[in-house]
Amino acid sequence: MIFCYIGIIFLILFGISFIREKRRFKNAVYLLCAILNMGFYSVILMIGTQNTMLNLLVVALALCVMPIGIVVTSILFIAAGIITIKREGFRIPNLLALAFGIGIWTPLILFCLLEVSHLMSKWFIGITYFSMIVVLYIGFTFVALLIYSSLYCILPKGKNYDYIIIHGAGLLDGERVSPLLAKRIDKGIEAFKRFNGKAKIIVSGGKGADEKISEAEAMKRYLLEKNIDEKNIICEDKSTTTLENLKYSKKIMDNEKKNYKCIFVTNNYHVFRTGLFAKKINLKAEGLGCKTALYYLPSAFIREYIAIMWSMKWYSIVILGIPLLLMILSGL
Repeated sequence: MIFCYIGIIFLILFGISFIREKRRFKNAVYLLCAILNMGFYSVILMIGTQNTMLNLLVVALALCVMPIGIVVTSILFIAAGIITIKREGFRIPNLLALAFGIGIWTPLILFCLLEVSHLMSKWFIGITYFSMIVVLYIGFTFVALLIYSSLYCILPKGKNYDYIIIHGAGLLDGERVSPLLAKRIDKGIEAFKRFNGKAKIIVSGGKGADEKISEAEAMKRYLLEKNIDEKNIICEDKSTTTLENLKYSKKIMDNEKKNYKCIFVTNNYHVFRTGLFAKKINLKAEGLGCKTALYYLPSAFIREYIAIMWSMKWYSIVILGIPLLLMILSGL
């Protein structure tokens, strides 16, 4: 029963935290803790029954489904990484899915090392144990973020907004909207029509060193070609990052209205982190995500994960520092 009670506690914590503020990483942690504890409780209940066939099924699932799931996940990430490199070029960000797919096997490698630990020095055993803790921590936070960011992205949105912020992206030939950016703008247009054409669209993005015009200007031209009236378009052409997109757009909105509702549009994998940025500058904004090519999603999401965890690096240092300190004090 202990897992059931713990699961309920985490579910309550998640509910309270979610109602207070949706844009919190700890929501992801609470949710996954609730899911895992309720899952453990369900497994224990099934094993505790007198049904031999059911017990065998549970054991078979544990012994077969999980390993198969790991293998399949690894293959999918490796395949996505290879496709990304072929289509997007050989760059470090494009290697992430491939590295992650191979890295999934790290726990097995570490476990095998522990099996022959009698051949190792005490310090090597300690490093191996700590490495397993780090891998488990990364796996837990990654899955937590994946589940919650997916949930956050599909949450129902309101119907009345005063502003729609469309985040910029790199241009083709320095002046043409790229396919990725076009998807964002099309999603913004879709929202604009759903809001009965009453909202103003803020196209946000400055001019890069290799660009002839600002991303905002390119987006504005695209909107005009899609028959969006110029009076409904506002250009924010100074920003160079996602945070600046929101910060400078907020200044424009603050100058025009005191009480307003806004929504931002970006790629689905980027919605949650953008929401965190909005929270950081005290901007109340919902997020809309447009579709991303499947092969590109793994690398893109891993980048989001790394960026979010880097912004919370001191939490990670403290959490991982505690077992490291205990291991050092114990002499392992």
